[in-house]
Amino acid sequence: MSQNHYAMEQNPVSQTVRGAFLRVVLTVLIPVFWVSLTLLYVAFWAPSFSFFQDVVLVIVSLLAMVGAIVVMWIAFGIRLYHRWID
Repeated sequence: MSQNHYAMEQNPVSQTVRGAFLRVVLTVLIPVFWVSLTLLYVAFWAPSFSFFQDVVLVIVSLLAMVGAIVVMWIAFGIRLYHRWID
């Protein structure tokens, strides 16, 4: 039984599916947490900021979030490409 489990762990297809599943879950969860934290920060922890500063804060944090998600998917794509050409 342990050999079968080990073989399943080494299967590139199952690793790819697991990696894609993790990235899909993170792609959904990261924006949810981003919206929650950004709204809480703007509403409660930064009341002295002007409306313009609040908008800039939201835009900059949005760019950082999108950048993190893009880097995550690019790394996955590069890894998948290397498996595909081998």
